[in-house]
Amino acid sequence: MELTIRRRTQADINEFITWTYDGVYSFYDNDSQIEKIEGLKESIHLERAFSVVDEDENLVGNCEFYDVEEDGENILVLGVQMKPSLTGKGNGQAFVQAIIDQGRERLKFTHLELAVADFNERAIRTYEKEGFRKRGSFENEIRGENYQFSIMAKDF
Repeated sequence: MELTIRRRTQADINEFITWTYDGVYSFYDNDSQIEKIEGLKESIHLERAFSVVDEDENLVGNCEFYDVEEDGENILVLGVQMKPSLTGKGNGQAFVQAIIDQGRERLKFTHLELAVADFNERAIRTYEKEGFRKRGSFENEIRGENYQFSIMAKDF
């Protein structure tokens, strides 16, 4: 599967909003949080928010590169989401690798970080295979429950 990142379209966002996941991964459902839905709708205007498509222009996922300020320094952070029907089938490494490679071509970064829920062991394994290492953690309340997250980082 050859993957490409491209600017988001309104049709992409309309599909993203419907995505729901099975079991514990329902944590990532796009239809359950008003702020998530609004964020996706507004992302069409963002320069560093992309759709991920295959060679036939089928929507495979989405990603966004954004800055987080920490100790007076801006850190580039990556958020990714794969289409629910494609998860858990060995597609993760190609998906993440395509996003990082094409993101580096566009944005010329030398350091990248991401946050992943600690229960998402398959995503953590994928990120580790891509060379990311845990550098910290934090807790965040989402929909009334506390979740532990790992911060993972990679230098290029």
